[in-house]
Amino acid sequence: MSIDSIPCDLFVDISGTDCALPFSKLNDALEVLLPGQTLMAVSAKQALQSDIPAFCRQRNIQLLGQGETNEQFYFLIQL
Repeated sequence: MSIDSIPCDLFVDISGTDCALPFSKLNDALEVLLPGQTLMAVSAKQALQSDIPAFCRQRNIQLLGQGETNEQFYFLIQL
């Protein structure tokens, strides 16, 4: 499966970011979404596989799915 084949309303690449920056980028992206819209976030950092679900729980937003493809981890988040 290719990330490009997954429908989403907004795409954000959080690769190459450290510490709080991925979450700052996610927060900025979520600000422009309307309820029910989806955000696709991608990163090369394996640690985010547990951090992004925790972020979604804290923000009370739905993580629709996550996975790995072409050495990138992806997260489909719905506002």
